[in-house]
Amino acid sequence: MKRSLWTLTTLVVVALVALPVLAANPNATKSVAGSEDGTSVLVIRVTASSQSIYGVTIKDASGSITDIGAPKGWVGISWGTDVIFRTDEKPIRAGSSLTFKVHTTNEDGELSISFRDKDSPIGSGKTL
Repeated sequence: MKRSLWTLTTLVVVALVALPVLAANPNATKSVAGSEDGTSVLVIRVTASSQSIYGVTIKDASGSITDIGAPKGWVGISWGTDVIFRTDEKPIRAGSSLTFKVHTTNEDGELSISFRDKDSPIGSGKTL
């Protein structure tokens, strides 16, 4: 009886610890890869938590984006202050990461990032 109670208690604790991970939002980080001629290359690393990511939208309020780089299997479109990256066959799977490149004249500018699955938004987005 003691052993089954201990096993049940362990399973409950593991479930409670795993629950926030399963419900976690996707994450993104920003780093500067290099700078040349007044333009910096930002590397945006996106990590999926519990759902696969099929779309990433980046908004730059300063309008300083000059070019973008999409990973293999993804397509990127930029205009004005917005960039959209999408894929149909190479999503960022739960627990995996992928990097996107954004060329900008303002490496310190604030970026808003949101994520999508195939049909709808995922999580609440993030500001870098």
